[in-house]
Order: sequence, then C-alpha cells, then structure tokens
Amino acid sequence: MKTIATDDKNDLYIDAGGNIAILNDIDALANISKNAVLTNAGELSFNKQKGIPYMDTIFADEANIDIFQASIIQTLESLDGVERVSSFSYSVDGGVYSYKVEETTEFGTVVLNG
Repeated sequence: MKTIATDDKNDLYIDAGGNIAILNDIDALANISKNAVLTNAGELSFNKQKGIPYMDTIFADEANIDIFQASIIQTLESLDGVERVSSFSYSVDGGVYSYKVEETTEFGTVVLNG
C-alpha cells in the first residue's frame, strides 16, 4: 500500500531526494485513516455520503457522541487493509472532546488521536 505523505498541517512535502514524499504500508494506512476521519460529511464532490457527520453529532446543540463514535468506527472499518477497530476511548474536558482509536490492520496496529 502506498499514498502521498502529508505533514502535521496536512500539506504535501518533498523528501530528501527532491520527490513528493510517499508513505508505505502501515504508515500509508495510518495517513489514509487520519484523512478519512478528518473528512466532513458532504465534503467530497463525487460522494456526498462519505465522511463523518461532525455538524450533526459533535458540533450539534446536543452532542451525539454515540453516533459520532459509530461513524468513525464504520468509516475506518470500511478502509482497505483495516481489519477492525479494536478500541475507541474518549474524554470531554472543559467542553473539548478528545478521542483515541486503535485499529488492527493487515500491517499491525494504528493509533489515531483526535
């Protein structure tokens, strides 16, 4: 598995050889997973059904954490190479929602923090 690498600002970057940086295997799947979870529902021009419904769940007047969590798990488990989401934990501190997801993949374990 391969994908174009992105930095912590989600920008493409050039590797030491002067080429667009590429990620392989577990690093590629971790990057793909991160971007899948960051995709807002309705954001994709050619598939309005994909994405996490942030506005209807976490950013709603009454946050619906169960639907938000289910959306993330469903999105991740639909990715090629992901076998299952093995754990999902979250916390709310001062109105800030944080989560940690561990997924079992064909390459090993991937951890996402959001």
